[in-house]
Amino acid sequence: MFKPADRFISDRCTGCGICSKICPEDAIETLDSGKVVSFTSACIGCTHCGCYCPSNCYDLPAEQHDETADPLRLQYLFESRRSTRKFLKRGIEEAVVSTLLEPAGFAPTGQNAQGITVEVILGRESIQRLIVNPLVKLVKVLDCFRLLTLFAGSARGSVRKIRQGEDIITWKAPCVLLFRAPKGNITGKTDSIIAATMVSIKAEAMGLGSFWNGVVQVASVILPVKKCHAVLCIGYPALKKYQHVPAREWARKDLQGLQGRSS
Repeated sequence: MFKPADRFISDRCTGCGICSKICPEDAIETLDSGKVVSFTSACIGCTHCGCYCPSNCYDLPAEQHDETADPLRLQYLFESRRSTRKFLKRGIEEAVVSTLLEPAGFAPTGQNAQGITVEVILGRESIQRLIVNPLVKLVKVLDCFRLLTLFAGSARGSVRKIRQGEDIITWKAPCVLLFRAPKGNITGKTDSIIAATMVSIKAEAMGLGSFWNGVVQVASVILPVKKCHAVLCIGYPALKKYQHVPAREWARKDLQGLQGRSS
């Protein structure tokens, strides 16, 4: 975690006061002149003081990108993302995975919580052993008297396919990513989902396909991989998109009219 007290170079400080003004926790004590005096235990290591310091008193690397992403191209990336469940047999190289996961280190978290873990399962053999086979076995046990099939409703076809050995769990993806936050992190699930979202968008930009695997995420508590908060299946798409899909239904509500209302 970023610790400003350990990095601060007092000789560089000009007393502009920006770091103390930008600190969300009031963790920087300054003189009336703006000169930094000390840092309190309230610091959450968000790095705001270092990022906005014009004198680089916190000795951080210079910002390398002067321009932000083009809004139109970014919007197109959001619109073009679709869940991919048909993958090429081609595996994913370790270097590609490392590049894909870089956004996880910059994802926002509640209270700047640290410690998101991304477990990477590469290769069909490992995915089959750690995820698919245990879930197939569970389905067969639960459906030994066809009770699961009886109550599955519209999902009966899926139960039958799983019993027959068809992988409709990870859809033969060559890579599975499991996102997990440390115990005690009250925003851990949300933090993990945000990190996974950023990774899924980068996957689209890299020519990879992905889908959110809610089944594995829910079942993770009984799998060898243990409980996780978000799961992405990744691979190279086997099919090309030809048409542009419409946006999903959503709603915007403006709440300005709530001022002055009593509860």
